[in-house]
Amino acid sequence: MKRHSKWMIFGLMVVLTSCVSLTVNVYFPTTEIKQAAEEIESRVRSGRGAEGLETSVAPASGARVYLSLSLGGREAYAQADVDINIKTPVIKQIIESRTKRYKKTLPYMDQAVLGEGMDGYLVLRKTEGLDLKTLTELKKLVKEENGDREMLYKEILTGNQLQFTKENMEKVGKLFFAAIKKTIKKGHWYQVDKEKWEEQTKDPKEE
Repeated sequence: MKRHSKWMIFGLMVVLTSCVSLTVNVYFPTTEIKQAAEEIESRVRSGRGAEGLETSVAPASGARVYLSLSLGGREAYAQADVDINIKTPVIKQIIESRTKRYKKTLPYMDQAVLGEGMDGYLVLRKTEGLDLKTLTELKKLVKEENGDREMLYKEILTGNQLQFTKENMEKVGKLFFAAIKKTIKKGHWYQVDKEKWEEQTKDPKEE
């Protein structure tokens, strides 16, 4: 009888184990990253750079890691907070680099030669009327700027213990694009889809 009971208990454990699925779901901190993006883009385009960044940005509530345990159709969650931090040495260096470069890109953005892509990267919109020297310099400028942006997006993820994946990089890029739309000057252009561009009609201060 005891042996029979032991087998019944063992069988029950096997059944329960087969019903349990253990997965880790990471909440992507969309709001927090967008706020960080708005702060960074405002600094770049106003010329402030990383000055005073040590004290001017309060820690934001960060990503929540959810441990999901499914048993019989029910789920239980455990969570831990990860602060979004834009004060890392790498991010501060990128902010300074982009701020200095912005002065060079600004005249071409005023002329609608450069525009903001919907993926969060700078785009060479048109090349008509540009001589070879100017075109070469512009391509180099765009490559350097987009290199900084790519590094920034990666640091936003890895510096805050978020998964570094292509999908998450694309999410960060789109969030920065949303922030850019709020901070670009009147008369500058941004992408609304792959084939369509729109002109900013309001100055940031009017938002």
